[in-house]
Amino acid sequence: MSRRVILWSSLAISMVLIVLLIVWQVGNTEPQVQESREQSSVFEVTENDWKKGNPEADIVVIKYSDFQCPACYSYAAMDHQLSQELGDKVLFVYRHFPLQSFQYSRMAARYAEAAGRQGKFWEMHDLIYNNQQNWRSGNAILVFRQLAELLDLDMQQMDKDILDPKIESRINMHYGQGQQIGVRGVPAIFINGKQFPYTQSIDEYRNQILSFQ
Repeated sequence: MSRRVILWSSLAISMVLIVLLIVWQVGNTEPQVQESREQSSVFEVTENDWKKGNPEADIVVIKYSDFQCPACYSYAAMDHQLSQELGDKVLFVYRHFPLQSFQYSRMAARYAEAAGRQGKFWEMHDLIYNNQQNWRSGNAILVFRQLAELLDLDMQQMDKDILDPKIESRINMHYGQGQQIGVRGVPAIFINGKQFPYTQSIDEYRNQILSFQ
Protein backbone atom coordinates (compact mmCIF):
# COMPACT_ATOMS: atom_id res chain seq x y z
CA MET A 1 0.00 0.00 0.00
CA SER A 2 1.44 3.39 -1.01
CA ARG A 3 2.14 6.13 1.48
CA ARG A 4 -0.50 8.30 -0.22
CA VAL A 5 -3.18 5.65 0.35
CA ILE A 6 -2.10 5.26 3.96
CA LEU A 7 -2.15 9.03 4.44
CA TRP A 8 -5.66 9.40 2.99
CA SER A 9 -6.88 6.45 5.04
CA SER A 10 -5.49 8.02 8.20
CA LEU A 11 -7.14 11.34 7.37
CA ALA A 12 -10.45 9.64 6.69
CA ILE A 13 -10.33 7.78 10.00
CA SER A 14 -9.42 11.00 11.81
CA MET A 15 -12.34 12.84 10.23
CA VAL A 16 -14.74 10.07 11.23
CA LEU A 17 -13.46 10.18 14.80
CA ILE A 18 -13.83 13.97 14.92
CA VAL A 19 -17.39 13.79 13.60
CA LEU A 20 -18.25 11.08 16.12
CA LEU A 21 -16.75 13.18 18.91
CA ILE A 22 -18.81 16.23 17.86
CA VAL A 23 -22.00 14.16 17.70
CA TRP A 24 -21.24 12.71 21.13
CA GLN A 25 -20.66 16.17 22.59
CA VAL A 26 -23.88 17.54 21.09
CA GLY A 27 -25.80 14.55 22.33
CA ASN A 28 -24.47 15.08 25.83
CA THR A 29 -24.87 18.86 26.03
CA GLU A 30 -28.25 19.28 24.37
CA PRO A 31 -30.27 17.96 27.32
CA GLN A 32 -28.45 20.38 29.61
CA VAL A 33 -29.27 23.28 27.30
CA GLN A 34 -32.88 22.13 27.12
CA GLU A 35 -33.05 21.77 30.89
CA SER A 36 -31.61 25.25 31.34
CA ARG A 37 -34.24 26.70 29.02
CA GLU A 38 -37.02 24.88 30.84
CA GLN A 39 -35.77 26.15 34.19
CA SER A 40 -35.65 29.71 32.87
CA SER A 41 -39.25 29.45 31.70
CA VAL A 42 -40.34 28.54 35.24
CA PHE A 43 -39.34 32.03 36.38
CA GLU A 44 -41.54 33.70 33.78
CA VAL A 45 -44.59 35.23 35.45
CA THR A 46 -47.82 34.41 33.63
CA GLU A 47 -51.40 35.63 33.74
CA ASN A 48 -52.28 32.50 35.72
CA ASP A 49 -49.86 33.26 38.56
CA TRP A 50 -51.13 34.62 41.88
CA LYS A 51 -49.33 37.93 42.17
CA LYS A 52 -49.52 41.29 43.89
CA GLY A 53 -47.58 44.44 43.28
CA ASN A 54 -46.43 46.05 40.08
CA PRO A 55 -46.55 43.71 37.04
CA GLU A 56 -43.94 45.93 35.38
CA ALA A 57 -41.55 45.89 38.36
CA ASP A 58 -37.88 45.14 37.75
CA ILE A 59 -37.79 42.99 40.89
CA VAL A 60 -39.85 39.79 40.98
CA VAL A 61 -40.06 37.65 44.11
CA ILE A 62 -41.38 34.14 43.48
CA LYS A 63 -42.19 32.13 46.57
CA TYR A 64 -42.92 28.40 46.75
CA SER A 65 -44.85 27.89 49.94
CA ASP A 66 -46.97 25.57 52.09
CA PHE A 67 -49.97 26.85 54.06
CA GLN A 68 -49.31 24.57 57.05
CA CYS A 69 -45.61 25.37 57.34
CA PRO A 70 -44.84 27.67 60.34
CA ALA A 71 -41.87 29.27 58.58
CA CYS A 72 -44.09 29.99 55.56
CA TYR A 73 -46.47 31.83 57.87
CA SER A 74 -43.59 34.10 58.92
CA TYR A 75 -42.75 34.81 55.29
CA ALA A 76 -46.39 35.52 54.46
CA ALA A 77 -46.40 38.22 57.11
CA MET A 78 -43.12 39.68 55.82
CA ASP A 79 -44.36 39.61 52.22
CA HIS A 80 -47.51 41.46 53.24
CA GLN A 81 -45.53 44.18 55.01
CA LEU A 82 -42.92 44.56 52.28
CA SER A 83 -45.50 44.62 49.48
CA GLN A 84 -47.04 47.66 51.15
CA GLU A 85 -43.71 49.24 52.01
CA LEU A 86 -41.97 48.75 48.66
CA GLY A 87 -45.02 49.44 46.53
CA ASP A 88 -44.35 49.54 42.80
CA LYS A 89 -40.74 48.41 43.16
CA VAL A 90 -41.59 44.71 43.53
CA LEU A 91 -43.92 42.04 42.19
CA PHE A 92 -44.65 39.18 44.62
CA VAL A 93 -45.73 35.80 43.21
CA TYR A 94 -47.16 32.90 45.24
CA ARG A 95 -46.87 29.26 44.11
CA HIS A 96 -47.95 26.12 45.92
CA PHE A 97 -45.48 23.57 47.24
CA PRO A 98 -47.49 21.42 49.71
CA LEU A 99 -45.26 19.07 51.67
CA GLN A 100 -46.36 15.50 52.26
CA SER A 101 -45.39 15.79 55.91
CA PHE A 102 -48.25 18.23 56.54
CA GLN A 103 -51.72 16.71 56.66
CA TYR A 104 -53.82 19.69 55.57
CA SER A 105 -51.48 21.54 53.20
CA ARG A 106 -53.16 20.40 50.01
CA MET A 107 -56.65 21.06 51.31
CA ALA A 108 -55.63 24.57 52.31
CA ALA A 109 -54.21 25.13 48.82
CA ARG A 110 -57.48 23.90 47.31
CA TYR A 111 -59.52 26.36 49.35
CA ALA A 112 -57.21 29.23 48.42
CA GLU A 113 -57.48 28.31 44.74
CA ALA A 114 -61.26 28.00 44.97
CA ALA A 115 -61.45 31.42 46.64
CA GLY A 116 -59.26 32.73 43.83
CA ARG A 117 -61.91 31.73 41.33
CA GLN A 118 -64.19 34.17 43.11
CA GLY A 119 -61.56 36.90 43.11
CA LYS A 120 -60.47 36.42 46.72
CA PHE A 121 -57.24 34.43 46.55
CA TRP A 122 -55.10 36.86 48.55
CA GLU A 123 -57.80 37.46 51.14
CA MET A 124 -58.15 33.70 51.66
CA HIS A 125 -54.36 33.31 51.60
CA ASP A 126 -54.05 35.80 54.46
CA LEU A 127 -56.87 34.27 56.51
CA ILE A 128 -55.52 30.74 56.15
CA TYR A 129 -52.07 31.80 57.33
CA ASN A 130 -53.33 34.05 60.10
CA ASN A 131 -55.52 31.25 61.46
CA GLN A 132 -52.93 28.51 61.02
CA GLN A 133 -52.98 27.62 64.71
CA ASN A 134 -56.73 27.06 64.56
CA TRP A 135 -56.67 24.40 61.85
CA ARG A 136 -53.24 22.78 61.66
CA SER A 137 -54.02 20.37 64.53
CA GLY A 138 -57.51 19.44 63.34
CA ASN A 139 -60.93 20.63 62.13
CA ALA A 140 -59.21 22.11 59.07
CA ILE A 141 -62.15 21.83 56.67
CA LEU A 142 -64.51 23.41 59.20
CA VAL A 143 -62.14 26.33 59.70
CA PHE A 144 -61.57 26.78 55.95
CA ARG A 145 -65.32 26.94 55.37
CA GLN A 146 -65.72 29.49 58.16
CA LEU A 147 -62.99 31.61 56.59
CA ALA A 148 -64.69 31.39 53.21
CA GLU A 149 -67.95 32.52 54.78
CA LEU A 150 -66.15 35.48 56.38
CA LEU A 151 -65.22 36.53 52.85
CA ASP A 152 -68.88 36.19 51.82
CA LEU A 153 -68.00 33.64 49.14
CA ASP A 154 -70.59 31.59 47.28
CA MET A 155 -70.36 28.36 49.28
CA GLN A 156 -72.18 26.23 46.71
CA GLN A 157 -69.67 27.31 44.09
CA MET A 158 -66.87 26.77 46.60
CA ASP A 159 -67.99 23.17 47.20
CA LYS A 160 -67.95 22.48 43.45
CA ASP A 161 -64.56 24.09 42.90
CA ILE A 162 -62.92 22.24 45.78
CA LEU A 163 -63.64 18.97 43.94
CA ASP A 164 -62.57 20.25 40.51
CA PRO A 165 -59.58 18.20 39.25
CA LYS A 166 -58.27 21.33 37.51
CA ILE A 167 -57.48 22.86 40.89
CA GLU A 168 -55.47 19.80 41.91
CA SER A 169 -53.69 19.90 38.54
CA ARG A 170 -52.77 23.53 39.11
CA ILE A 171 -51.32 22.74 42.54
CA ASN A 172 -49.39 19.82 41.05
CA MET A 173 -48.09 22.06 38.27
CA HIS A 174 -46.67 24.50 40.81
CA TYR A 175 -45.15 21.62 42.77
CA GLY A 176 -43.57 20.16 39.63
CA GLN A 177 -42.13 23.51 38.61
CA GLY A 178 -40.63 23.90 42.06
CA GLN A 179 -38.99 20.48 41.85
CA GLN A 180 -37.66 21.37 38.42
CA ILE A 181 -35.70 24.33 39.80
CA GLY A 182 -34.49 22.45 42.85
CA VAL A 183 -37.04 23.27 45.54
CA ARG A 184 -36.87 20.67 48.29
CA GLY A 185 -38.16 22.62 51.27
CA VAL A 186 -40.27 25.68 51.95
CA PRO A 187 -40.40 28.57 51.93
CA ALA A 188 -38.24 28.73 48.80
CA ILE A 189 -37.61 32.31 47.73
CA PHE A 190 -36.36 33.30 44.27
CA ILE A 191 -35.58 36.94 43.54
CA ASN A 192 -35.21 37.55 39.82
CA GLY A 193 -34.50 33.84 39.40
CA LYS A 194 -31.85 33.63 42.13
CA GLN A 195 -32.63 31.58 45.23
CA PHE A 196 -31.93 33.10 48.62
CA PRO A 197 -31.52 31.30 51.94
CA TYR A 198 -34.26 31.39 54.52
CA THR A 199 -34.14 34.30 56.95
CA GLN A 200 -36.32 35.31 59.87
CA SER A 201 -35.16 38.91 59.62
CA ILE A 202 -37.39 41.24 57.64
CA ASP A 203 -34.48 43.68 57.36
CA GLU A 204 -32.32 41.03 55.75
CA TYR A 205 -35.18 39.99 53.48
CA ARG A 206 -35.73 43.61 52.45
CA ASN A 207 -32.00 44.02 51.72
CA GLN A 208 -32.02 40.87 49.59
CA ILE A 209 -34.87 42.27 47.53
CA LEU A 210 -33.46 45.78 47.19
CA SER A 211 -30.03 44.44 46.17
CA PHE A 212 -31.57 44.03 42.68
CA GLN A 213 -32.28 47.73 42.26
